[in-house]
Amino acid sequence: MLDVTITMNVPPEKRKEVLQTVKVILGPIRRQRGCIRCNYYSDVEDESKFCFREAWRTRADLDNHLRSDRFGVLIGALSLLSVEPDVDIATVSSIAGPEVIKSVRQ
Repeated sequence: MLDVTITMNVPPEKRKEVLQTVKVILGPIRRQRGCIRCNYYSDVEDESKFCFREAWRTRADLDNHLRSDRFGVLIGALSLLSVEPDVDIATVSSIAGPEVIKSVRQ
């Protein structure tokens, strides 16, 4: 699995336009082959900070997404920002759930 995080600082005057763009592409991205999840989050401590998160089954799925028109729309929205966003792509080899929390807290 590949986990993609794009952290961005969106100036107040661009917030509405970026949010509208993201809302339009979330559904279509979620329906792309290999998409596990795709979400957009706001930081509760900094109203200009947002995070776009995706997870993909394989590298080929991610590569197809990065070449897609949907991702091109996101790139267009990111071009409105005055500061380039941080992009992190991580390969995840294993995932654990709530059982880890329970076992540590016991």
